[in-house]
Amino acid sequence: MELMRDIGYLQLDPTNVVARNPLLVLWSRLGTYDAAILESLLAKRELFETPSLILPTTDLPIHAATMRAYRRATDPRPARDLRGRGDNAGGGTRAERVQRWLTQNRHVRSEVLARLRREGPLPLTAFEDRAIVSWTSGGWNDERNVTMLMAILQRRGEIIVAGRRRGQKQWGIPEDWLKAARPLSGLALEREATLRAIRSIGIATLKQLKWHYAFSRHVSQRALDSLERDGAIARAEITDAKWKGTHYALTDRRKHEWEERTTLLSPFDNLIIDRERTLEQFGYFYRMEIYVPPHLRKLGYWAMPVLHGDRIVGSADPRFERAEGVLVVNRLVLQPDAPRSVMRAIERAVDELAEFVGAKSVRWARRVPVRTAPRRFAAGLRATPPTTRRSAARNRREGTSVS
Repeated sequence: MELMRDIGYLQLDPTNVVARNPLLVLWSRLGTYDAAILESLLAKRELFETPSLILPTTDLPIHAATMRAYRRATDPRPARDLRGRGDNAGGGTRAERVQRWLTQNRHVRSEVLARLRREGPLPLTAFEDRAIVSWTSGGWNDERNVTMLMAILQRRGEIIVAGRRRGQKQWGIPEDWLKAARPLSGLALEREATLRAIRSIGIATLKQLKWHYAFSRHVSQRALDSLERDGAIARAEITDAKWKGTHYALTDRRKHEWEERTTLLSPFDNLIIDRERTLEQFGYFYRMEIYVPPHLRKLGYWAMPVLHGDRIVGSADPRFERAEGVLVVNRLVLQPDAPRSVMRAIERAVDELAEFVGAKSVRWARRVPVRTAPRRFAAGLRATPPTTRRSAARNRREGTSVS
C-alpha cells in the first residue's frame, strides 16, 4: 500500500505476454513478492478499480468527481460536453454517444442493476444480451453489448469490480464504501489531483502532470499557482537544456534510502508511460512494437526496457511459454554506450522475473545482445535529435544539476 500511494495507480491492460501489467509494475519495484497481496488489497477495499486503473481508495474523492461528471453527462437528457476526453475504457465511450445508447437500452441497465442488488456479485456471463440497439464502433467491441454496458456503468460509479473468481470479474453494487466518498469539486479538486500527480511523478511540467494523472482531468495551472503560493510545491530550475518548460516539485519530500538495482520495466510502467518524458529524462527513445509488422521490429513484440541503476541501458523481449513453463528471451538490444558488465545484471533480472511468474527455466534465443542507437528503433517514428544524444551522454558523465 505504501508503494501504491507513492506511484498513484496501476494501469490495467489485457496483454499478458509475461504477466499482467499491474503485477509487473509492482515486481519491478519490489522484486519477487506474493501476487495474491494485490487481490487481497482489492478484496479489503483498500484499492479499487476503474475500467483502466487500479487506485488507492484514499484517492476516491478525486475519481468520484470524474464518475459524478460522467453520470451527469450520460444520463438520458441533453449531453454535456466532456471535450472528447475518454479514459481508455474501450471503444471510445464518449458521453454524448453513451447517453444515446443508454437511452435506447435503458431497460438493460435497469435489469442489470436490479439483479446485482437482488443476487449479489455476478460475472459477465450471468447476463444475457437484451440490447435493442447494439454497440457498434468498427472495432473489437462491436456487438459486445454486455461488456460495454459494464464498462459504462463502472465509469458512472453504478457498479464495481467486487472480486474475481477463476480470473473472471465479479460485478457488484458499490455499497456504502464507495457512496461515502464525497466527490471534490472546484479548486479543491484541482489542487488535490495536481498534488497527487506531483507526488506520483516527482518532478514535471504542467503538460507532463496532466498527461500522467487522471487522463488530463483536474490538473491545472490554477492549482499549481495556488499550491506554490501555499509553499506546498516549488518551481525547479534545471540546468540541463533538454528539460524544456517550467518544472514543479514538492517542497517537503520524504527521504528514501535508494538502493541501486537492475530490473525490467513493463511497457505500461508508470515511469516510462510518457514516452516524450522518458526521452527527456533518460535519453532513451522507446515505443511499443506490438502493432509493428514482425519483420520491421527492432526491439521485439513485448520489449521491456532495462533499468540499470538510474539509466535505461536497453531492452529485453521476453515471453512466458506457460505450457512448457519456460521464459523465453527472444531479443536483447543494448544502447551502444551500455557498460559491457551489464549483461550479468540483466541475466539476474531475467532470472528473477522467471521466478516471479513461475517459470521452471529460462531460454535465450540469442544471448549476445544487439547494440543499436534508439534513433533507429521502430520504422517511421521520429528519431532522437543528434544534439539530444550528445547532451544525454554529457549529462551521464557530469550529472544533472537540479536546484
